[in-house]
Amino acid sequence: MNIKLLVAQQYREIIDAATQKISGLMMPPEGWLRTNRKALKMPAKLIMAKAGIKTSELYRIEKAELDGTLTINKLKETANAMGCDFYYAVVPKGKINTLVETQARRHAVKLLKNASVQMQLEDQATSSEQVELQIEKVTEQLIKEMPNWFWDETNDHK
Repeated sequence: MNIKLLVAQQYREIIDAATQKISGLMMPPEGWLRTNRKALKMPAKLIMAKAGIKTSELYRIEKAELDGTLTINKLKETANAMGCDFYYAVVPKGKINTLVETQARRHAVKLLKNASVQMQLEDQATSSEQVELQIEKVTEQLIKEMPNWFWDETNDHK
């Protein structure tokens, strides 16, 4: 196996493991900050003092978390003031290999559709079994090569 493919596979395994660990984890309805504050029964004034923020700021921060407008640094600072750790992750919506295979197949179908139209015009159409075999081969090739345009949905292969 070539080194680049091996390294890519290692990255995929890291991401898949992280995805599996946090799969199904949802933010509580009141947000993580407010939920932790209430669970700890920690007075808002104490958190404000530890975080060095003004009276109304904690409530604005908690609202901003729910609105999705709070910065990562502010989340870290507030979590730290409550004695909590802060984690974040960017994970795919499925297994990496499945996403790659789906995308490769999508491109393979587009590529072969263009070729198939040309062959039909020349009265050289192929059977559906042959087309499926070709799609599988092109899919495998695309997965190995991962060309620069691989994730470009606008690439029409013409």
